[in-house]
Amino acid sequence: MKGRPPVAKHILSARGSKRANQRDELGDMRSDLPAPPNHLKPRATQMFLQVARWCRGMGTLAVSDTEVIARYAAIWDRFCTAEEELKEIDEPMIEVFCPKSGAYKFSRPCGALAMSNQCHEQLRHLETVLGLTPADRTRLGMSVAKPEDDPVAELLARRGKTA
Repeated sequence: MKGRPPVAKHILSARGSKRANQRDELGDMRSDLPAPPNHLKPRATQMFLQVARWCRGMGTLAVSDTEVIARYAAIWDRFCTAEEELKEIDEPMIEVFCPKSGAYKFSRPCGALAMSNQCHEQLRHLETVLGLTPADRTRLGMSVAKPEDDPVAELLARRGKTA
């Protein structure tokens, strides 16, 4: 389905929208961090907890997000593994030659590069779903509170006094 995704109920409430009362959402918001699934590797477990803290801090962590965050953490771990392998490889492309004539046929990425590329695409999609990039946060309705200049503090600073 094309177009903007629906704005979350708690964001509509914060904006003062009348639509917030009409919106039904799946999943309840949670304030505690979910426990990481047992199948995650140690590095993925650390990423799981970090992403869960980010989502909780943004106010978007729901009970139903555990599996999405677990998938993100597992794919991120695979991405890191592939990138570590690529660090050791000088040329990540494999050239394939025809066995009979010895002529060049085509080139393809090595396994680590193919895995890295695939994980990159999957991570980008999950980052969008979870709101982990600045553009995605604005799409979800997240905004950063801009500090207002205090004219009294500015006046006192000019006179050499602190507020």
